[in-house]
Amino acid sequence: MVRRGLTRADIIQAAIAMIESEGLHRFSLRELANRLHIQAASLYNHIRNMDELYTEIGYYAISELKKVQLDAIAGKRRAEAVEALADAYHRFGKERPEIYKVILSLPMVKNDAIHRAGFDIVEPIMTAMAGYHLTQVQMEHLQRVFRSILHGFIAQEEAGCFRQYPVDVAESYRLAVRGLILLLENSEKEAQA
Repeated sequence: MVRRGLTRADIIQAAIAMIESEGLHRFSLRELANRLHIQAASLYNHIRNMDELYTEIGYYAISELKKVQLDAIAGKRRAEAVEALADAYHRFGKERPEIYKVILSLPMVKNDAIHRAGFDIVEPIMTAMAGYHLTQVQMEHLQRVFRSILHGFIAQEEAGCFRQYPVDVAESYRLAVRGLILLLENSEKEAQA
């Protein structure tokens, strides 16, 4: 079962593809090796351990979400930027749910580098809010609120918690984002008072 020419990048891409197709909960080094047609022990010629591979997958997931968000807000300010970012974030969470789950699991990884990379998730949100005249402390609090609203909505939707009422879920999301925009506007007024 020797596969010549296999690279570290090949392994990382295969792991990402496996997670996206089979789900994060089914990911294992043994199954990854099977997909690559190698012995599981051969993976260690390219990676030290599962934590190292998971860190690489985490970097990929974070960079993908960051790119989607920055692309969405390019050239936009204030409410338009917030709405665009919220839409991009929601779309990413729905279209790439397993990669999104990787991002959510990263705080549990004991790796300082991956924790520092977490700032890349926050950067687009801070950029979208930069059009508002807020204090640094307000920005730091409001990015948490922003992420909580976006993630909370996706998590509730994914869990099937919005089935009780027949109203449009997309409209509910729009209202949540509008509430966030009102919070940003009110916080700006407080900062200027």
